Amino acid sequence: MMAPTLCYQPSYPRTPYVRKGWLVRQVILYLIFTGLQGFIIEQYINPIVVNSQHPLMGGLLNAVETVLKLSLPNVYLWLCMFYCLFHLWLNILAEILRFGDREFYKDWWNAKTIDEYWRKWNMPVHKWIVRHIYFPCMRNGISKEVAVFISFFVSAVLHELCVAVPCHILKFWAFLGIMLQIPLIILTSYLKNKFSDTMVGNMIFWFFFCIYGQPMCVLLYYHDVMNRTEKAK
Repeated sequence: MMAPTLCYQPSYPRTPYVRKGWLVRQVILYLIFTGLQGFIIEQYINPIVVNSQHPLMGGLLNAVETVLKLSLPNVYLWLCMFYCLFHLWLNILAEILRFGDREFYKDWWNAKTIDEYWRKWNMPVHKWIVRHIYFPCMRNGISKEVAVFISFFVSAVLHELCVAVPCHILKFWAFLGIMLQIPLIILTSYLKNKFSDTMVGNMIFWFFFCIYGQPMCVLLYYHDVMNRTEKAK
């Protein structure tokens, strides 16, 4: 969290000096958007989640309705989080450290395949996985498909730990969510090859990540944590 890269190497491009005025503006924006995230959570997400049922235990229509209600504020929250972390926070750290490599993300919102999204969304993690997981697999004679599977497996384990450790609960929802990206990669790659000018892959990405995937994960983990807390009492 205190350096804008996960990959060690002896030297990186450096900027000549710290732009103090620019840095102050980024810190102010970071504080504003952090407060905005808290507002969205308290005003729009918490009331929906608290009054919801477990999506796997209630009725199907009720689950669909709750997920759709949650999808819009979830998209706003996710975009604010992206802006705060990848654009503001990492640039703030890079400016303080005079770190010159500022490629923290690419235009993931235009991704036509799920594979393209994962290559553009989180560049520090992507570069770490490519350098320390994917390329070593390829150098050891492992096929490209298996190397991709291993890379996603490691990513899925890390995503699950990011939720399991602070929540003190191990349910594998995040793990399954990441591993299910593999069939979506195959599907969206097929559609892109078959229909070269279509944006259907981009629509599939936005649907599974923002309208369905993330709201469903929020509901699953919330109710699992609440159920564990009630049992403990």
